Amino acid sequence: MKKVAVFVEGQGEQIFVRHLLNYLIEPTKFSFECLCLRAGNLDRVPYTHKNEHAEIHFLIINAQGDGSVLPAIKKREQGLLRQDYHKIIGLRDMYSQAYCEISPGVIDDKLIQQFIDGANNSIALMSQPEKIHFHFAIMELEAWWLCMYTLFAKIDKRLTVEFIKEQLEYDLSAINAEKTFFHPASKVSKIMKLVGLKYDKHFSEVERITSHITFDDIVDVIMSDDQRCESFKSFCDDLIEY
Repeated sequence: MKKVAVFVEGQGEQIFVRHLLNYLIEPTKFSFECLCLRAGNLDRVPYTHKNEHAEIHFLIINAQGDGSVLPAIKKREQGLLRQDYHKIIGLRDMYSQAYCEISPGVIDDKLIQQFIDGANNSIALMSQPEKIHFHFAIMELEAWWLCMYTLFAKIDKRLTVEFIKEQLEYDLSAINAEKTFFHPASKVSKIMKLVGLKYDKHFSEVERITSHITFDDIVDVIMSDDQRCESFKSFCDDLIEY
């Protein structure tokens, strides 16, 4: 059985990744376990998918902070590789305090590349850099949901593309959320408020949204030929290449 460790920046990403796996890989072929990094220790959280006949096992670790993902990988990569993990994947948002201090309110492609290069340079100094793959959600994970523009009508039938455009003046079917929204989470929050719902990245709110994502939503983004949500496509490709 092959093993992959996935380090993410927060609870929302951890929830999303475990949901995503069920659509990208046949559930009979994989297993997963979720951990949370607290005070330097890895604690189990109550989400597992056990499967004695799994072809691949995923260890999904919540590093609790965008700036914590890469250091957590650096600290644990040798131990994981000794445990026969053949790949380590990192995922964090590009949107962060560090980014906002340099380019407040502006999506800057050159700065984005600098952050990507910085992560890759750090990985290059690790023991087996070829086994470590790092991804940034541009600008946040929520941009990936916004690219699944029919998702919100599944949550509440009133949240059609047309209604969102009428109320908020952006057409989700015609834009690339990665290139359009500096702070995508705030846009998701505004959409949910249209029907009296909240979105502040809380557990129940993330579960509500991700539970409505379907295989068709994911395929629609992955197979689109309009360069929509490239960071999502890249991350999905990495999960299924084992």
